[in-house]
Amino acid sequence: MDYPSALAFLDRHVNLEATAGRVHGLSLEAMRRLVATMGDPHHDLRAIHLTGTNGKGSTAAITASLLRALGLRVGTYNSPHVDTVRERLAIDGEMIDEQSFGELVGDLAGYAEHHAATFGAPASYFELLTAAALLWFANEAVDVAVVEVGMLGRFDATNVLESEVAVVTNIGRDHTDGVGDWRRAIAGEKAGIVRAGRPLVLGETAIDVRDLFLAEAPEPLYERDQHFGVSSARP
Repeated sequence: MDYPSALAFLDRHVNLEATAGRVHGLSLEAMRRLVATMGDPHHDLRAIHLTGTNGKGSTAAITASLLRALGLRVGTYNSPHVDTVRERLAIDGEMIDEQSFGELVGDLAGYAEHHAATFGAPASYFELLTAAALLWFANEAVDVAVVEVGMLGRFDATNVLESEVAVVTNIGRDHTDGVGDWRRAIAGEKAGIVRAGRPLVLGETAIDVRDLFLAEAPEPLYERDQHFGVSSARP
């Protein structure tokens, strides 16, 4: 598949990023079925998974830079993009080229069509793009994948990953219908990327949501202003 055809294929699928997100009514089942159809490429990945209302992109970039400085081959998956969808997928700081993107989506299309025929519903734009990133990183044998959540966390397509480390930058009013106890609702969804017995780096300092992250049993837990922080900043 060439690059324009790849873009057209993706654009034929519903784009949930273009609609207002809600905490309720979400599920990971379609994404799990899709990656299972693909042979679960994410099982070959060691991943750092990031969520938060602000700062995901900069935190992911810093994390990837530190890992590359250690000599590791690092894949990054970010959202949204500014100019081209290819910005979302990169290895060692270089975004995927048009030919490789077209070939990748061409490979994905066969799996996606089989998934839709088998289960009666097509995957979404973001599910397909996430699946493409996981497949690319596995095929390219990256040492670590640094992956940003698209929306909230618990039911985000990226949360099929069994990440080595979870990172939560902060909790703010995003991707909700704006009703009820929104802080705890959002925090509970973002806490869903935490894996029991694995590290959590928590940038949110508000005590009223801390219990939601502790309930996921991270080990160890690194908290801002206790274990790390910013001591100075340069313009």
